[in-house]
Amino acid sequence: MSNRNTDAPHSGRLDLSASTLSRFAFWFLLLAGLAACSAMAQDRLPQTGAAQNGSPVVTAFRVSVPPDLDGLLTEEIWLAAAPAAGFLQKDPQEGAPASERTEVRILFDSQTLYIGVICYDSDPGGIRATELRRDDELQNDDLFEMILDTFHDHRNGYLFRINPLGTQYDATVTNEGQTMNENWDEKWDSRTQITQEGWTAEIAIPFKTLRFSNSDEIIWGVNFHRTIKRKNEDVFWTAHSRSYEFEEVSQAGHLEGLSQIQSFTFRFKPFVTSGAGRSIRRGIEETRQLHDVGIEDVKYMVTPQLALDLTVNPDFAQADVDEAQVNLTRFNLFFPERREFFQEGSGIFQFGARPPQPWQDPQLLVFHSRRIGLSDNRQEIPIRAGLKLTGKQGPFDLGALNMQTGREGDIRGQNFTVLRAKGNLLERSYVGAIFTRNTSNGTLDGSWVGGLDANFTFLQNLNVQGFLAKSGSHEVGAGEWAGLNRVEWDSDRFQFLAERLDIQESFQPQMGFVSRAEPDWRGLRKSTGGAAYKPRPPIPGVRQLEFGALVEHLANQDGLLETRLQDFEWSVEFESGEQFQFSHRRNFERLVRPFRIRQGGTIPAGDYAFGEYMIRSEAFRGRAISGGLNLRWGEFFDGSRRGIEVSPQIKPTANLSFEPSYEWNRITLPNETFTTQEMNTVVNYSFNQQWLTQTTFLVNSQDYLYAVNFRLNYIFRPGDDIFFVYNEARSYGDTEQFLDRALIFKMTFSLDR
Repeated sequence: MSNRNTDAPHSGRLDLSASTLSRFAFWFLLLAGLAACSAMAQDRLPQTGAAQNGSPVVTAFRVSVPPDLDGLLTEEIWLAAAPAAGFLQKDPQEGAPASERTEVRILFDSQTLYIGVICYDSDPGGIRATELRRDDELQNDDLFEMILDTFHDHRNGYLFRINPLGTQYDATVTNEGQTMNENWDEKWDSRTQITQEGWTAEIAIPFKTLRFSNSDEIIWGVNFHRTIKRKNEDVFWTAHSRSYEFEEVSQAGHLEGLSQIQSFTFRFKPFVTSGAGRSIRRGIEETRQLHDVGIEDVKYMVTPQLALDLTVNPDFAQADVDEAQVNLTRFNLFFPERREFFQEGSGIFQFGARPPQPWQDPQLLVFHSRRIGLSDNRQEIPIRAGLKLTGKQGPFDLGALNMQTGREGDIRGQNFTVLRAKGNLLERSYVGAIFTRNTSNGTLDGSWVGGLDANFTFLQNLNVQGFLAKSGSHEVGAGEWAGLNRVEWDSDRFQFLAERLDIQESFQPQMGFVSRAEPDWRGLRKSTGGAAYKPRPPIPGVRQLEFGALVEHLANQDGLLETRLQDFEWSVEFESGEQFQFSHRRNFERLVRPFRIRQGGTIPAGDYAFGEYMIRSEAFRGRAISGGLNLRWGEFFDGSRRGIEVSPQIKPTANLSFEPSYEWNRITLPNETFTTQEMNTVVNYSFNQQWLTQTTFLVNSQDYLYAVNFRLNYIFRPGDDIFFVYNEARSYGDTEQFLDRALIFKMTFSLDR
């Protein structure tokens, strides 16, 4: 259905340089006032030390002889440490005692932190343990995880997770989980055993893996979480309230007793690659040798809190394959950063507008590291060298980055600089600033962005965020502005969101990401409002219901409406772990020029109002066969759309798993009908936790592309790998024919001190 919109506002261009400044100043003063009130209220509370503020305390016990890591807590030294116990349920019964007992003991010497865990279980045969791949999220298994707030700043931490097979997952947490760096990998060890009483674990975390304050009195934040998968039960040592996520380290308990521990000093990690490739494009065949050496990372601790990283001629050929995406919109797709060098301290550099929902792409990022060393079509550009400083200095989180790229075809080499600082306020808030600049080699061309941001959390669940950024370039001088105001309430029962995002037409974050930038870009004025009610009714078999609505109104800087989205959703989570969701969306789109769907039809310019429905179901991940099914149908501009997405997960053994996904869409327009298909299948086979293989098969009908990626990974010691990789991509159909094929060997070897 196509309808001409007659009531869309159309006014003169907004003077954002004045109005946004005044609006941001209002929000900043309001935030500062609230912060002052909160600080005064905090001052009135009795400050009697970590052990008296209501949070539990566990004490680490120093040992002269470390325990043997065999997964069994049989040494007498484990009995010297008092256990952390008394775990409480978050689900299914909030605040009830855990159905199975858990005990955690902590030992340490000058170099290593040792954690001993006993997960008692009345039915050891029901323990779920199916995954051997490191860095899998382990959502199909029983698991134990801990979070360490080593600076005790109640904001940031390190997360370590294992399953009953000892498989490891680690991540860093920034701003209480607002940013999670799941690609962070460090050296630590774990051993587990399944016994007649349940399962036990011994974990060894070297202190050189962590960054921490070197004060005389060492107190860390700590929390523990256990999942009993067959019961769909989650239990916590502290902060079991459903209003909090495990990553909210401000709710953690305290780890005391540490003293005279040694921090990390220096790491040197070179790499070597060798291989060969063959390509055929436009009928021209090319064979190439792929030999290279370089320094993947040199890490030096300037202070125990500040890390300096250097890379020279880094190799990014082993970056994970991007997940296939079908693009039926006229806007940019967002691909996350997966390259190792950029993971260190990545949360510090975060500056921009978070999406309304976690699974959505961000609307604006001032800095997105994928713009360095990768072209817009994701082709690799050589990086000559890079230097990065990240860490903590007093109440400030600091980040500085400079990288130099080389020439690739018609793309000139560029220099990239990023400076970032965040000052921590209260227990869960910060104010910050960012500056980015990039210049081309041999020219005066360059652009920059500077910005201020603030994020405050009050009343446990209320978050208030704002930022203001300005861009400029050598050609136009000072450019224009972008600004955000956001208020959000997020608890287990209620959610509320109100947001205003303004991006002026000439705002140019050359090192960032703007999802709606297009040839007819006239800036953006986006207003968002949403609410959700999530009761837990006394209905047998039902854990939680959710009723939600979200409205987005997007206009250009002339005030002309371009897009309006109205989402209405109902979902249910069952006690068995299954989930079901039904949603209805009303859309309005104004096209000022024809919209050509890639490898599909063309939609004429005009105004379109249309609606669609979606049903999604997801099976409980604690079974050998699980996954999701997504159905959608309804109108699509002046036509219709039918679609299905199937993503099963099959795990017949702990060694083998299949993760196929298939998406099919049929688009019917007045003058043509076409389909899009996307198949992305991942087959994982793990001989053990050191020898891992992954094979990815991709078919993309929008690009007429077949691709296969095979990777054999041998982890010969924590942090050091040998890779054998085979890549092949080829076209099919009536498109320009091409073939790319490569076989690559890579080895890293690190020296620590």
